[in-house]
Formats: sequence, structure tokens, C-alpha cells
Amino acid sequence: MRSPRPLLLAALVGASLVLSACTGPTASEPAPDDGAPTAAAAASPVATASASPDTGPVEAFRSWWSAVRAADTVAACGALTAPLQQRMIQEYNDALGAGITDCTTLVTQTSAMYAATGMSADVEVQVVSQTASEAVLDVAYDSGDCGTVHLDRSSGAWMLTELSRECAG
Repeated sequence: MRSPRPLLLAALVGASLVLSACTGPTASEPAPDDGAPTAAAAASPVATASASPDTGPVEAFRSWWSAVRAADTVAACGALTAPLQQRMIQEYNDALGAGITDCTTLVTQTSAMYAATGMSADVEVQVVSQTASEAVLDVAYDSGDCGTVHLDRSSGAWMLTELSRECAG
């Protein structure tokens, strides 16, 4: 019988890439949008919540990361725009063949994998640019993953958007 450790490691790597790097197009490459919701978006409700509009983008990102680690699905999913939630679900399913359909399950499963493997929660965050309504952060995780996180504040609170991407490498 094979050890479950390689499978757990593969699942963790997949989840780490999905949740910590937020892969996708850069801010200069708009995501294609034909206006039609994805099948997953139409089939499941999107969790929503909002952080305090008084927090800055770095604090908003750190709150999201803490919420993911703690399996606080309302806070974690509520900090992501609907298009980013759907892209992360799709990437998770593509990487792991999981077949999940909602952000709540994504966060719950990922949090459990982080806990099971003892993955560090340490993250370095640098502001690349910031206006009153948009911010771009460079994020480096203790695991070695990194990403550029795009946040939008047009809803009154900083939200991670689908313009976020993982580092080239």
C-alpha cells in the first residue's frame, strides 16, 4: 500500500498555488468576460462579506490569509470577488480533481490541508502601488510561493480580485 503522504503533498501544493498565489491574468491583461456566469457560479451561491472599509490593503490581505488559515469561510470568501472565487475553485479542481463547487468548501479543505501539514502562515507583503480604489501587493510566502495580489475598493472594502497572479517562475 502506498503512503498517503505523496497525495497529501500534491494536494497541499495544489491548494497552496490556488489560494496563496491567486493565479491569473496581470492587471495589464484583462480577463476575458463574455458576460455569462460560469456553470459553477450559476450552480452555487457565492459567499459574501466585507471587511472594514477603514483597513488598508495590506491589512485586508493579511485578514484574508488569516481567515483562510482559520477556516473562517465567511471572512475568507467574502474578501474575494466572485470571479476570483470561481477561478480559484476551477484551478483547485483542475489541480486536484476535487469537484468542489463553492468557496466555502474550497476554504475548508485548504485550511485542513495547511493544518495537517503544518505549513507556515508567515507571509511578507509589500505595497507595489495604491490609489484610493485599487492596490497591488507583492506577496512572498514562507513556503517559497509568491504572487502579485490586486485589490479593489469600489465596493467600500478592499477585495482581492481576479487580476491577482502568481509569480513567474
